[in-house]
Amino acid sequence: MGNQEEKTKKKFYKKWWFWALIVLFVIIVASADNDKPQKISDGSEPTTNNQAQNKTEQESFKVGDQVKMGSSVITVNNVEYSQGGQYSKPNDGNEWINLNITIENNGSSQQYVTTLGQMFIKDGDRNSYQVSVTDKALENPGLGLDGQIIANSKRTGWVGFEIPKSSTSLQFQYNSSMFGGREVVIDLGR
Repeated sequence: MGNQEEKTKKKFYKKWWFWALIVLFVIIVASADNDKPQKISDGSEPTTNNQAQNKTEQESFKVGDQVKMGSSVITVNNVEYSQGGQYSKPNDGNEWINLNITIENNGSSQQYVTTLGQMFIKDGDRNSYQVSVTDKALENPGLGLDGQIIANSKRTGWVGFEIPKSSTSLQFQYNSSMFGGREVVIDLGR
């Protein structure tokens, strides 16, 4: 009786769930290319360059570039360095870097942004720095980026980081999700 069960068992590649997984995998791979960060030329359409130029541009975004990733457009508008004020200062040997950022949601559903899980500064030594409370955050507590961005709207605010004064080759990294996914890297010019 055991031999008869083995003969009637379908091979795994003849089962419906196997083909469903294959189709799902193909859909995920095909849609992943659509989320690659792209520089926007006039605020509405991605620039049309050949593939080699696109690969180069994806790694060379700079302050002021509007970068489209999925249904979001991320722009670092301004970069300011600070030694602090009378009542608050960064730790000895460090400085604050404040970024004014706009995130635009061009999608049909709301997006959630969390600066602590999606935004980082990287330096030339491959160190990464998380969001920190800086003088801009203390001066403008209501102008942060954390929270929801409803469909077809945008949010502009300040986000700050504490970095060593000697840091060079600074880049801002924005992750599409707290759990990984695509990322935008913008050179901060220092």
